Amino acid sequence: MRGPFLFLAFIGWMLASTWCQPAFPAPVPPQEGVDVTNPEAGGEDLRLETRHGPLHLWRPANYDSRTAGIVVYIHGYLTSLDQTWATDRLAMQFHDSGRNALFIAIEAPQSINEAVSWTSLADLLRTVEDRAPYPLPHGPLVVMGHSAAYRTILLWLNDPRVQYVILLDALYIGEPQFRIWLSPHSRGRTHRMVLVANDTRRQSNQFSRHIYGTARRRSIPAKATSFTLRETQSRLLYLRSQYDHNEIINGGMVIPVLLQISPLKAVTPPKPRPVRRTAPKSPSVSN
Repeated sequence: MRGPFLFLAFIGWMLASTWCQPAFPAPVPPQEGVDVTNPEAGGEDLRLETRHGPLHLWRPANYDSRTAGIVVYIHGYLTSLDQTWATDRLAMQFHDSGRNALFIAIEAPQSINEAVSWTSLADLLRTVEDRAPYPLPHGPLVVMGHSAAYRTILLWLNDPRVQYVILLDALYIGEPQFRIWLSPHSRGRTHRMVLVANDTRRQSNQFSRHIYGTARRRSIPAKATSFTLRETQSRLLYLRSQYDHNEIINGGMVIPVLLQISPLKAVTPPKPRPVRRTAPKSPSVSN
């Protein structure tokens, strides 16, 4: 009798545990139309919720849409957009670059098991154009990605707007596609890449040997003025990083400097207000 009694008691305990468990709400899928604007890093951050996940759109103070470009930033694995936006202080790093651009940080896969969030650059830019309260600028477009961001960037290489790519320790695979993209084009378009390597040093060494005219540096300088004209104008600028894989994006010493050598224009400081001079009062004459 003891065996059946224990079995029935175990079943009763399992059912009671199931019934007593608190009911947690199911995850809410991303909803379009939820927009939040906040001042951040001296500029303005607009967070959009889309069917592909959130977007952060940051503009600096003194932003000039007439000469502005676009920067698209893509994070790697083991983080989300909102997490990397906060912990890596992306808005502050964009501010420190001093570039006149609309900075668009997008959601991307957090693991190898997740699909790419934005498979089309055109779809991304169309979404921003439809949702943002300001027009897209028509200046240079810079695509910057860390680590597994290569998965997204590889899907965008056929878009003619992609002409300048910054890979932040991201050349894990895709060397043949990037090599074709960097090859000279008959229509006169010049594609350029800045390749930063620490964990990906083996792949990057091999890749750079197959790109004619590669400019190389053994470390990343602290100031953009340390780069030579040849380095900033070469098809491939290969930088061996003295910073580790995560320091490249969270240390504040790489992203601003590399954006400063991109085709983006600098933010123009505000003109000082003219000092209104008043004529001195003539002394009153008493009779």
